[in-house]
Amino acid sequence: MSPKPVPPLPPSPDFGDKPRTSYWSLVLVGIALLLCMTLLTFLTLGLFGPVILLGFVVFVVIGLQYLLWGWLFERVYRQGRDQSDD
Repeated sequence: MSPKPVPPLPPSPDFGDKPRTSYWSLVLVGIALLLCMTLLTFLTLGLFGPVILLGFVVFVVIGLQYLLWGWLFERVYRQGRDQSDD
C-alpha cells in the first residue's frame, strides 16, 4: 500500500486595506429603534415607557460601573506594576 498523497495547502487569504465604514448604519438603527419604542409606548397607553426607562437606567449604571472600575483598576494595576519594577 502506498501512502495517500497530501493535498496542497489552500492559498493564504489576501488581507488588504480595511474597508471604510460609515456611521450612517448606526444612525439609522438608532432612529428606527427610537421610532419603535415611541410606537410601542403609544400602543400600550404608556405602559411600555417605564420599562424603557428602567432598561436605560440599568444600562447607564452598568456603563458607569464599567468606566469607573476599569479606570480605577487600571490605575491600581499600573501603580502596582511600577512599584514592583523599582
